[in-house]
Amino acid sequence: MVIYLQADTDTLMKNIAQRGREMETEITYEYIDALSQVYTEYFFRYQDTPLVIINTNNIDFVHNEDDLKEVINYIRQPVSGTKFFNPVSEF
Repeated sequence: MVIYLQADTDTLMKNIAQRGREMETEITYEYIDALSQVYTEYFFRYQDTPLVIINTNNIDFVHNEDDLKEVINYIRQPVSGTKFFNPVSEF
């Protein structure tokens, strides 16, 4: 099974900033946006193994244990083909 944690570019940039890694400070919005589009196109066509695509725009499984539990519970379910999961946190 492959798990793709998908997010929009604004969310990805926010996550990069929150990590505070020096090596990531020069990464541009345009680069992340283009990279995200390539991954989305790749996984749109992906059929090699079961695939779970999780939209992570509205959850924070790094800092919110309930969000993490929800994601773990979802990926533990049997999967065939492609499944999409769009969880919403109760911040």
